[in-house]
Amino acid sequence: MTNAAHPIIKLFQFPRRFGIPNLSPFCCKLETWLRIAGVPYEVVETLDPRKGPKGKLPFIEDAGVRIADTSIIIDHLVKTRGVDPDARLDDSQRAIALLVQRALEEHYAFVLAYTHLVRDEGLRHTRARFDAVPAIIRPLIFRIVQGKIKKMLWLQGTLRHSDEEIVESALRDWRAILTVMGDRLFFFGDEPTGIDAVVFGALATSLLTPIASPIRDFLKSQPACVAYAERMRARFFPELANAASREGAASLKGASRPVQVGA
Repeated sequence: MTNAAHPIIKLFQFPRRFGIPNLSPFCCKLETWLRIAGVPYEVVETLDPRKGPKGKLPFIEDAGVRIADTSIIIDHLVKTRGVDPDARLDDSQRAIALLVQRALEEHYAFVLAYTHLVRDEGLRHTRARFDAVPAIIRPLIFRIVQGKIKKMLWLQGTLRHSDEEIVESALRDWRAILTVMGDRLFFFGDEPTGIDAVVFGALATSLLTPIASPIRDFLKSQPACVAYAERMRARFFPELANAASREGAASLKGASRPVQVGA
């Protein structure tokens, strides 16, 4: 089967922010995979996960059928579109890819929910996602949503640890993953595979946003890691890479102006 034989899928996800595909690692993962695989799609931005068949974002609509969960969506597209970025991987590489995916999606994703939606440094930037809510009920909606996130993180276990313990557990994830990656262009060599979508999804929201954390500081201290993130963005989202370059140049220009201290 080919893409030409199918309608363009609709990708439902959170709106873009911060010059990356998506602040959600799962939304970023899926859109990156679509671009790696060359599957045509159109984005439908939404702030309401309840519209999805499993109450989460992202999800797709393919020929009128809505499908949720990024791994299930990818399996569906591999079968129906006849494209598979992982076709060249051997059994050992597939096993490594699955273990890395589990580390990022079953552990580190909860750390991201903590750093972005619970920690003060993250909330300074992510509270803006509630701007579309009417001002009169915005504080109430924010408290309800954050309360649900905290309850989820407590039941899952992350919030039972101190900030230092949560951060250290995330750093262990990244030290292990970056050790396996090495300094290759992509995770398994000169061309990207599905695991690159997973890694970039987690890396973009951790490294390429203004949300400060010790995790971001560590990732920024790893030249190969920074180069990889920028390489992925430049190759698969050149429109965002170009915008980020313009913003960076403007910031440097502003920083070069004389600063007057005092009144």
